[in-house]
Amino acid sequence: MNSLWIAFSTLTLLPTPSSKPTTEDLKNSVLFYPLVGGVFGGIFMLIHRLSLATDLKALLILLIWVALSGAFHLDGLGDCLDGFFGGKDPQDRQRIMKAADLGTYGMAGISLTLIFKTVLLIHLLGQANIPYWLLAIPIAARWAVCLSCFISKPPTGNQGLGSFVIGSSLPVFLAGSALALGGCFALQKYAIGLFLIAAVISFMISRFSQNRIGGLTGDGLGATIELTEVALLFFACLNTSRFGL
Repeated sequence: MNSLWIAFSTLTLLPTPSSKPTTEDLKNSVLFYPLVGGVFGGIFMLIHRLSLATDLKALLILLIWVALSGAFHLDGLGDCLDGFFGGKDPQDRQRIMKAADLGTYGMAGISLTLIFKTVLLIHLLGQANIPYWLLAIPIAARWAVCLSCFISKPPTGNQGLGSFVIGSSLPVFLAGSALALGGCFALQKYAIGLFLIAAVISFMISRFSQNRIGGLTGDGLGATIELTEVALLFFACLNTSRFGL
């Protein structure tokens, strides 16, 4: 149970029982990341049932999306963009990523992410029969982080929170994958596309981070969630418009 609470305290602002986590608890918490995504998706499905205009529902979902996560993932995306594209070498890039101020790359990336999510949500909510997409997208995006933690390693000497969860075991990855598949099962054949896209983005960010700073950090995990969510919203909009799911 301690690993479950750690997953929620790591990825959300929800109150959780306080206890001193062990390294094993932190590693095992990764398997519950898709479950955290399921909580996000369940809330989005409830909001979708409200009698509000489509654009207002989209804005409310986006507000909850950002507030419930404490904007942690957006902050990670901004730090990655500033560091990856603003530093001269791996050490300088990590220094920039740890800095409290937000640079031009980070500001632009966060702004564009929020704009994309707003527009895509408005489009998606205007289609028919889309509640399962609202559930599956946050789940698959957090599964992408499960994959990242399994295939990646932290930079040498990094002592951030990410260094304690990155490098998870195969059983943890498989358990997290089983949770994610269960949550996305209702989409049937479209679930395959969701996981393929999530896997591609996970691999790309992990590989790029390895090249730029010598490994993956907690900021990289946050960036993975944000960029995967945007890509999956695109995928959902394309499929609901074309096939009417």
